[in-house]
Amino acid sequence: MAYDCQTCGACCASHWNGDGYVRLYDMDLARLDGTGLPVLQQEQGYGDPPEVIPKLGTRFDDHGQRVCVAFQGSIGGACACGVYEQRPEACRRFESGSTLCREARQRFGLPL
Repeated sequence: MAYDCQTCGACCASHWNGDGYVRLYDMDLARLDGTGLPVLQQEQGYGDPPEVIPKLGTRFDDHGQRVCVAFQGSIGGACACGVYEQRPEACRRFESGSTLCREARQRFGLPL
């Protein structure tokens, strides 16, 4: 089955509770420079000191779902990435129809 990403958006919704979602690497930070999107520095792990990882921030949508700050529209409806050309590498590698895609769709009750 072919999926239309612009009527889905499930991968842009975080299933985590934290304020950060997509991990960012140096090339992502350079690519996102000038977009004005919030980059969070989150401590992760139990090391001493813990590892600090830059992540793209999240926000709550109209339905109280935590979504990427660049997400525009609604999950399961018309939607898009507000920084598609500058999107992080993790987003670039995410494949429509993959296991992760189907898992995200399933979380929102979207057709598989």
